[in-house]
Amino acid sequence: MKKGLVLVVIFMFFLSTMGFARVEKKEVIISAAASLKEVMEELKEKFESNNKNIKIELNFGGSGALKNQILAGAPVDLVFFASQKDLKDLDERGFIDENYKSDILKNKLVVAGRLEIDSMKKLLNNTVAIGIPETVPAGKYSKEAFTNSGLWDKIQNNLIYAKDVRSAAQYVDLYEVDYAVIYKTDAKVLKNSEIVYVIPENLYTPITYSYGIIKDKKTEDTIKFYEFLKSSIARKVYEKYGFEMVN
Repeated sequence: MKKGLVLVVIFMFFLSTMGFARVEKKEVIISAAASLKEVMEELKEKFESNNKNIKIELNFGGSGALKNQILAGAPVDLVFFASQKDLKDLDERGFIDENYKSDILKNKLVVAGRLEIDSMKKLLNNTVAIGIPETVPAGKYSKEAFTNSGLWDKIQNNLIYAKDVRSAAQYVDLYEVDYAVIYKTDAKVLKNSEIVYVIPENLYTPITYSYGIIKDKKTEDTIKFYEFLKSSIARKVYEKYGFEMVN
């Protein structure tokens, strides 16, 4: 009788602790450039399907704005920027782990619209959306291209500034501006416009995407996702959306 009672007690205790035996999902927070939205959403899905106990949270925006959020104390584990400069800024301030940072992708600058043009000068009589140069890498590259073309001062009154490169693409696609300077890869989201001019690469700094782990967030799960981002699986996703990997 006593033996049976003991077994019942053990069984009840086992049932009561089953809920605590469940593995809770660990969260990894990523701040990524707006131009990586579709890429990162697909990579998140692929990664989580093979890592059931890890949840990837994505936050998108202009790389400069994301950097400023981190400097202000935003909880982020890993960053994926559309510029080397923004990652370097964080690194120089001691925010990036020295062993987990790298250049990874390349992109190009194009003009999107509905009517083809054969030079940057043709934009002077039209409204043009670009990212805010101070916080959006695509905007910084756009300013460089206009400056090196001798057009920056002349086109000032025609410019509409966007909070990130995807917003610039949206402006032209919704007929709010005549043209937008965006990344080549952003053309995939356009529905009512297309690439009408490829800006010569000698007019702007080479576009290199960099990523890294925040210094005090180097966990096993964060490292696992960091390594996944340079895997053969990730490469296929990058190429699907028009990105090139840095050799």
